[in-house]
Amino acid sequence: MKVAIIIAGAVVLGFIAFAFLRKAGYHGAIGFKNRYASEIASLRLVGFSEPVDCRSLALGEHSFNFLGRQDIPSEVQITWRFVDNTADKTVSVSLSGVPRDASDGELFFVLSPEGVWTVEFAPDLLLDELQRK
Repeated sequence: MKVAIIIAGAVVLGFIAFAFLRKAGYHGAIGFKNRYASEIASLRLVGFSEPVDCRSLALGEHSFNFLGRQDIPSEVQITWRFVDNTADKTVSVSLSGVPRDASDGELFFVLSPEGVWTVEFAPDLLLDELQRK
């Protein structure tokens, strides 16, 4: 009986230690979606603690990464190039619509059919939704 109480106490202390040691911040997915007619050849996002690079994305494709704990910046810069173009394009995108205290979920940077970058945030990772789009 005493052994069970000691083990239970150690488990509870372990959970408490984990809760205090886990750094606050966003731990979810960071990714890209291409809804534009042209294929993206290269893509780089700067503004988090490390750059986020992406492979090519054809119309309707998406890609995402888990970078570990990140502070959510107020804005990011996206640099991309289309397959049929040699010139890079760069734009700043505001993250004002993303809660500063977001800790999990998905954060997608979406190139719209009109060629405008927008931000989509969901507090939960919606993998089923991604498979349908």
